[in-house]
Amino acid sequence: MGPSPIHIAILDMYDGAPNIGMHCIHNIINEWAENKDHTVTVTVFNVRGLCALPDKHFDIYISSGGPGSPIDSVNEKWDIQYTQWLDEMRELNKPVFLICHSFQIACRHFDLGSVSLRRSRQIGILPVHTLIEDDLFNGLQETFYALESRSYQIIAPNDEKIRLMKAQIMALEKMRPKVPLERAIMAIKFSETMYGVQFHPEAALVDLIEYFNQPETKASILQEFGIEKWERIIDYLDETSPISCTYKHLIPNFLDKAIAG
Repeated sequence: MGPSPIHIAILDMYDGAPNIGMHCIHNIINEWAENKDHTVTVTVFNVRGLCALPDKHFDIYISSGGPGSPIDSVNEKWDIQYTQWLDEMRELNKPVFLICHSFQIACRHFDLGSVSLRRSRQIGILPVHTLIEDDLFNGLQETFYALESRSYQIIAPNDEKIRLMKAQIMALEKMRPKVPLERAIMAIKFSETMYGVQFHPEAALVDLIEYFNQPETKASILQEFGIEKWERIIDYLDETSPISCTYKHLIPNFLDKAIAG
C-alpha cells in the first residue's frame, strides 16, 4: 500500500469572474506532484460565491487572487468567515499560501499595513525585489519577475503589528527613483507556515501569451494605457521570459516547505 495522498484545498476567490489563475494553480500542483512522485487530491472551495471554506483537515491550502476591492467586502458574510478561517489556520500552523486578493484581505485583517486604491491599475510583467533569504525564493534571483494585475496595494507597514505577529516583510515592488511614492509590499511571511504575495506566481508563460493576445485583452490595455504598455508586456513573453522561473519555483517551493514541515 502506497503513501497517503496529500490533500490540498484551493480557495477560489474569483467570484465567478473569468480568469486563468485557477487553471494555472491546478497545473502547478499536478506538475509538482508528478515531479516529486506525490499523490495528491485537490478540492476547490467557492469562497465568495458560496461562502464555502475548507476545514482544518487538509494538508495544504492555496487561496487565489480575484477581482474587486479587498476593502469594500469587510462586512460581507464570506469575508467575515474567510478572515475567521485565516485566524484558525494561523493558530493551527497550517500551510497556507495567499495570492494577491487573498493577500490583501489578510493584510487588512491582520492590520499589517495600509490597504489603498492605486492611482492607476498595475498590470504587466514587473520586477519584485526580495528583502530576506527564505526557502520560498529558492531558485530565484534577488530581483525576479512576476505578473502583476491589481488596482489596490499594501503600503505603510504597521511595524508594531508585524513585530507582535512575528511576521516578516519579504519583498517590495519595483524601484521607481523618479516617482515620489512609497513602494508597495509584495510578499509577507505571516508565520512559519503562512505566506502571501501581492502578485501572481502561478502565471504560466503559455497562458499569458494567449491571454494578452486575445483581441478583447489587447483592446482593453490599449484603451487604458496605450500601445507602448501592451508592447512592453509582450516583450516579456518570449522563450527567454523570466516569468517561467517564477512559475517553476515559487509555489512549488511553498509546496516543498509545506510537506517538509
